[in-house]
Amino acid sequence: MNPHYALVAERAEHRCEYCRAPEAIFNSPFEVEHIVPPGRGGGDQDHNRALSCRACNLHKSNHLQAVDPQTHRSHFSSVRA
Repeated sequence: MNPHYALVAERAEHRCEYCRAPEAIFNSPFEVEHIVPPGRGGGDQDHNRALSCRACNLHKSNHLQAVDPQTHRSHFSSVRA
């Protein structure tokens, strides 16, 4: 398990920080991932880590922007407002 899991999971209240799904309904722990990937200039600090369900982590990949499906507006990747 990721050594940062306990801290990130507690901060996220054991919910995916993208879709807000509760970790308890999945059969395995969520993943700790980088909000801004190191390869895209992101650091390895706790504030650049997010708890993510597998589907959201795979969808996000190494992207920094996403299009909101409801508003069709582009947003930079950020899980904390």
